Amino acid sequence: MQSFADNRAVSALFRVFGGAGTRQAGEASRRAEARALHHAEWIFLSAAVPLVILVAIGEGLVNHLGPVWGGVLTLPAAFLAWTFGSMAVGGATAVWQWRRWLFVLTLWALWRSDAGGMVGAVAWGWLGVFAINSLAILVLVWRATMLWKGRAGLAWRMAIAIIAHAAALVIGLRFGWGWALLAGASLSTPWLWGVLCPTSQWFGPLRCRLDDDRTLITIDDGPDPRDTPALLDLLDEYGVKAVFFVIGEKVRAYPELAREIVKRGHELGNHTLTHPQATFWCASPWRTRCEIVGCNQAIEEVTGVKPTWFRAPVGHRNFFTHPITAALGLEIMAWTRRGYDAVSTDTPKVLSQLLEGNRPGDIFLIHESTPIALEVLKGVLDGIKAQGWNKEPAKF
Repeated sequence: MQSFADNRAVSALFRVFGGAGTRQAGEASRRAEARALHHAEWIFLSAAVPLVILVAIGEGLVNHLGPVWGGVLTLPAAFLAWTFGSMAVGGATAVWQWRRWLFVLTLWALWRSDAGGMVGAVAWGWLGVFAINSLAILVLVWRATMLWKGRAGLAWRMAIAIIAHAAALVIGLRFGWGWALLAGASLSTPWLWGVLCPTSQWFGPLRCRLDDDRTLITIDDGPDPRDTPALLDLLDEYGVKAVFFVIGEKVRAYPELAREIVKRGHELGNHTLTHPQATFWCASPWRTRCEIVGCNQAIEEVTGVKPTWFRAPVGHRNFFTHPITAALGLEIMAWTRRGYDAVSTDTPKVLSQLLEGNRPGDIFLIHESTPIALEVLKGVLDGIKAQGWNKEPAKF
C-alpha cells in the first residue's frame, strides 16, 4: 500500500511544510531513500542553527569580556562551538542529530526568551521554529495513524469521530449550543475537504500522478454495451492500454465486456458495487466495505482477476475508505486531468479542460456511458500523441 509522499527532509518541519523539494541529481529514475536531501531545508538549517549558536556564544563572551574582545572572539568561538557541539550532540542519523540540536537550542531559547534586543528576538524566533516543528510532528503522527488498515484503522477512525462529537456536546453543555455549532463547523470544514476534494490526502494516501514521464488513461463507470467495445477498438488502434474503473453491478450485467477488457490487455479497477455517487462520501464503515468488497468479488468471479486499484464515485472517499482498501490490497487512484465529461456534452470544452496545460505523469479521467465518450477518448489520444507521448502502458 502506498504511503504518504516523503520529500526526504530531516526535520518534521520540512517533511510536512517543505513541499516536494527539488529532485536531486541521481534520482531521475529512482527516488533516493536517504534523508537530508531537501535543498530548502539544507539552506534553512545551515543558516538558522549556526545563527542561534553565534548569538548564544556572542552574548556570553560580550557579557564576560566586554564588547571589544567579546566581539572579536565571537565568530571563532561560535565556529568551534558548532564543530565540537556537533560531536557532543551526536546522533546515529541526521534525523536524530537534528532532534538533539532542536532540544538543546530550545532549552537555550527558553532560558533567554526574556532577554531584550537581538538575543530575545533570536530566542523567540527559535521558539517559533520549535512550535512549527511540534505541529509538524503532530501531522506526521496523524499521517502514520491514517495508514492503519483493517479493523485497527476503522476502530481508530470511529474513536476520532466519537471524540469529536463528544467534544462538541461538552462545549454545548458548558458554553451554550452556539459555541457547540461553531466547534462543529470548525471540525466539519477540514473533514469535508478531506472527503470531497478528490486529491486530498488528509485521511490517507492516494496516487495523484505517475512518477515518470508517461501518461495514463483511466475510464470510469463501465462496462457499457454501447461504449466499451468502441473504446476498446480505439485504444487498440492507438496501441494504448488503460485502466477501466468498473462498477460491480455492471460487471455482473455485462460479464463478456469485463472479460474482453482484460483480454485486450487493459486493467480493471474497483469503482464500487453500485456507484452511490450522492452518498458514498458519508457512508458508514459497513456500507463502505460492502461497496468495495462487493465490486472486488464481482470482478474476481467474472474475470478471475483481483483488482489492485480503487477509485471512489466522483472521487469522494469517505472517512473509512482507506483502512478497508488497504486491508484488501487496493491502492486509491485519483487523477490530474478532468474534463467533466460525465456532466457536459460540449466536447471541445471537455477536451480543452483535459489537454490544456497537461504534463508528463498526468492521469486522465474519462467516462463511458456518456453521449461523447468516444469523441473525448479520441481527442485525448490525438492530443497526447501530438505531444510525443510514449505509448508504452504505465506500469506500477
